Amino acid sequence: MSNQCRNWQAWLNTMPPPPDELHVVGDVIVGNPGISAHLTMREPQGSNPAVLLLDLHLVQQPGMWLQVMTCVQARFDRVLTPESTRPTSVEIFQDGTRIALIDTIDVVS
Repeated sequence: MSNQCRNWQAWLNTMPPPPDELHVVGDVIVGNPGISAHLTMREPQGSNPAVLLLDLHLVQQPGMWLQVMTCVQARFDRVLTPESTRPTSVEIFQDGTRIALIDTIDVVS
């Protein structure tokens, strides 16, 4: 099933004190409120370490759910080590197909 996804954002929080953090969020339209959306790192990552590859997974929770289109948020958070490559973009895949390409934004204060 192909899902509608929108409002993807990715940002690096580089405000002191360390460590820096990467956040990726987006909205996914699913068939019922019992479906949760999760982003995980794609294995293997690509050849360019500045492009983070993520997979979108939809998980149906047990139970009876009203079959109504619902918007749920998918989220990925990662603490970056000083040795980590800071991603300049994020690609999100579902079932092997790229569904989003996002440029990351630095957040500093």
